[in-house]
Amino acid sequence: MSTPYEIDVSLSPDTVTQLKAEGFALYGFKAVSTTIGGAAPLVWFRTLTFLNTTKVKWTEQYQAYISTSAIITNGEIDASANVDMDLGATANVDGSGNLTPVGGGAAGAISINNQSSNHWTCGISQMAGNTANPMCAIPLNGKMLDEVVPIEKVLLTFASNTVDTGTVIYKCFSSGLMVDLTAANTRSVAFDIDKGWSWDGGTWATEVAPNANLVPLLIEN
Repeated sequence: MSTPYEIDVSLSPDTVTQLKAEGFALYGFKAVSTTIGGAAPLVWFRTLTFLNTTKVKWTEQYQAYISTSAIITNGEIDASANVDMDLGATANVDGSGNLTPVGGGAAGAISINNQSSNHWTCGISQMAGNTANPMCAIPLNGKMLDEVVPIEKVLLTFASNTVDTGTVIYKCFSSGLMVDLTAANTRSVAFDIDKGWSWDGGTWATEVAPNANLVPLLIEN
């Protein structure tokens, strides 16, 4: 059974009112590890549903995907093909862009094996709510194998509602919070529209400044 994860975000009534009135959305980014250079973080989820306690939930359900979309700033990555995957498995890619899951991958990773000479963008998606959204975009050259390890670290940030999921983002929109769930399945944080993010002071969370480079935070080697 897949492990459930949850971040509870507490918001005051005034903060909820102002966020909605000013057209803000809550964005989430998910960390991964890969040895391939040129990998980029993508908007993993976006929600306009704010409550005094907003629950961000996900499970260890993954997909591998390939795309013909280029990895460019603010570009959207549209999956050409995707397939459900377990950790430790490999997805083979043929010349027609079909993905076939097979065994024999690296432990803890999802491997994408390009058996063709075509160049693709690839990555992994993870369930956020009821939807599997891509978390990263990685170059996949012909006859090459990419390995991606999902990491239970999530970056949360509020920003104007103008960016779709699957968009390549290199800079943090506004003040953000990096939340580490590698040692606990549930975390509780708070956000105030004027005071910013807060938590219990533990080392499992780190504030992220506006315009901070997201690549070293979300793409680990």
